[in-house]
Amino acid sequence: MARKLYILSGVLSVLILVNIFFVFSFPKEGSDKPYTGASLNATQAYIFPISEPSYLPVLNTTIERPVLAAKSAVVYDARSSRFLYSKNSDIRLPIASLTKLLSAVVVLENLNPDDIVRIPKEAIRVDDEKQTLYLDESIKVRDLLKMMLIESSNDAAHALMYHASISGLNFVGLMNRKAVELGMNNSIFHDPAGLNDDALSTSEDLLKLVKYSFKFNELWSILSEKSDTVYSIDGGIAHQINSTNQLLGVIPDVVGGKTGYTDIALGGVMLVIDVPGENDKLVSVVLGSTERFTDTQKLIDWVKRAYEW
Repeated sequence: MARKLYILSGVLSVLILVNIFFVFSFPKEGSDKPYTGASLNATQAYIFPISEPSYLPVLNTTIERPVLAAKSAVVYDARSSRFLYSKNSDIRLPIASLTKLLSAVVVLENLNPDDIVRIPKEAIRVDDEKQTLYLDESIKVRDLLKMMLIESSNDAAHALMYHASISGLNFVGLMNRKAVELGMNNSIFHDPAGLNDDALSTSEDLLKLVKYSFKFNELWSILSEKSDTVYSIDGGIAHQINSTNQLLGVIPDVVGGKTGYTDIALGGVMLVIDVPGENDKLVSVVLGSTERFTDTQKLIDWVKRAYEW
């Protein structure tokens, strides 16, 4: 026991001597004694700087989540790279004309916007309902792109696929290849317009597509338009096109969006919204909804109330 006490006393003596050494070797505040590279004052040694919050926006959990008619939905914050809302985000569903955002990416990456397309019979009234182009009409790729995105023209989507085919390109093959490149692993596409309901995707996969599409400023400029007029090459045919997106001009700070609907897929909306003053964007995706615009409005309103930037 006596030996243990001697050892303990020795250790305490060493610790006291070390403390005395550091007290007298550190320069006093205001001293001209040079810093040797090893000394720190007491404040520096024990107080760490408090970092700024880096995981904004912050959720107020007391605000109740919205009840949606949609089968699947997400809201994603671009700056923090996280989901602010998610409902069945990984279930595979038909997406109707939301397909056309991928078709637009394929067009911009593989076709010349100034190419002239002569409209074949295969691109006339492809849905057996609405005709938006005329046989043998000549029109630029750029204007077909506007028709496909703004008024969701199925004829325009098929005309672009036809133009790609005469250049030796498999348009649908390019769509599926791009989906694989983007990690859209739960998606498959069968046509450029989204008419085939056997084509499937998820809210999460469509979010990946939207994020990638931000690199095309022209695309989102088109998707922000409520209306436009495009002409055949000879100027003889004027196409007045009006957006299918009822939220343009209704929800503040909308960057743009795309809609989709079939009887099987029901309603879908992809929407991008600026967050004023925050250098940030929100991406909303709604799938399989009987109230697609109401659901989207509910989501955006809830996010703005429930989260603080």
